[in-house]
Amino acid sequence: MKKANLYLIFILMCIMIFTIPAQAESNIINVIVDGIALDIVTVLKHNRVLVPIDSISECLDLAVEFNEKDMVVNVIKDNVNIEFILNSNKVKLNEKELELDVETFMKEEEIFVPVRFLAESIGKTVQWDDKNHNIIIGVFSKKAKIEDTFLYFNEEYGYTLSFPNSWENETIIETKDGILYVYDKKSVEKFIEDGHESFDPVFEIRCSDYSTVAELPYKGNYVLYYSDGKYIEALFGRDFQFCPETLDSYTKIYNEVQKVLGSFNKIDDDNDFVEDDKNNYKREIRVLNDILDNYVPENIFIEREIFTYKVPVQNTSFLFLRNMRNEEEISIKIEAEFDKNGKLIRYHIKNYWYDLEENPISQTKALELAKDFVKRYVDEEIELIKISDLYPSLYEEDKHETYGDKDGNYIVVVDLIHGFVEYFSLVHD
Repeated sequence: MKKANLYLIFILMCIMIFTIPAQAESNIINVIVDGIALDIVTVLKHNRVLVPIDSISECLDLAVEFNEKDMVVNVIKDNVNIEFILNSNKVKLNEKELELDVETFMKEEEIFVPVRFLAESIGKTVQWDDKNHNIIIGVFSKKAKIEDTFLYFNEEYGYTLSFPNSWENETIIETKDGILYVYDKKSVEKFIEDGHESFDPVFEIRCSDYSTVAELPYKGNYVLYYSDGKYIEALFGRDFQFCPETLDSYTKIYNEVQKVLGSFNKIDDDNDFVEDDKNNYKREIRVLNDILDNYVPENIFIEREIFTYKVPVQNTSFLFLRNMRNEEEISIKIEAEFDKNGKLIRYHIKNYWYDLEENPISQTKALELAKDFVKRYVDEEIELIKISDLYPSLYEEDKHETYGDKDGNYIVVVDLIHGFVEYFSLVHD
């Protein structure tokens, strides 16, 4: 009996010895590329993560060629050419021979390559979350394509989003313990009318020390930001909660969210962002619209198409309007910058291609225009005087005139040919 027990212990020890390395080699590693979790097989070998090249090539926009005769895999991205040799740790990066600490290999007709080397070779950042076994490649890079917006600022986790102004009436926006919830207002009202006490948002943004997106790679969920073991993620409910009568409104919000997420911006710790004051923002919109009505030629800009700058400037907020020449080029734009109290501190019309109608004005009229502008939007006590060539980079004789106050705190530039205030700036406070 004693011999039998010893024999059983020996067998169990053998099983443990031979299975532990196998488990270590097959740990599940989650791969997140540009904020999107990939549903792919990974292999951990010699502390290196390897992935099937065919599975990751599309999301990294790679061209892949396999020379079966030489057992070489060519991976091409822009001006980067990588040659992996099967069953070898030798590679070529733009014809430069390198030696890695893990081999490229084939398994079940899939070619596995070291993902860190691959990603970094094409210029992607790579982060490793050891606690959750996640490898994070690149950063969330969806582009915003929304207009007529207001800024949402999450103070607890330090990020901003640009929401469509229509959401003020069409959604319910809540922030609880730092978690952002956005509900379709019509769906909520219908659920309450039908006696339901609980319902899910269209989407939420939460921060945690693990990635829900990585564990459940559901299409549409994103890792918006990762740093030092913390994830900020956008999550959509898998069971879309709406009523037949509210399908259109729910779908509208859902589709708009996909664009809204492109405006996500993480604020640095040392950046004192001030646009969390929604009343300030409304005042600034009113000022910019008033300038359009009184100081800008008609029919150039559409008032409702006011944009907010994606990267907030320290202690200021930034709004702009633009008229596009084509999809890529701006024809003319207006920039307006405000301080933390919502006071205008800089304004500029920048004309690149727009054919402005001439409306020449005299020096006397130009001075009146400049004085009226600063009294209306800055301070009624400011007295301006003509100071030619005060702003050399904008001044053209007989085309512009520049004005300032005796203390040198303000600059105003008037376009004499087209008859409007082209530039205003607070120089010293």
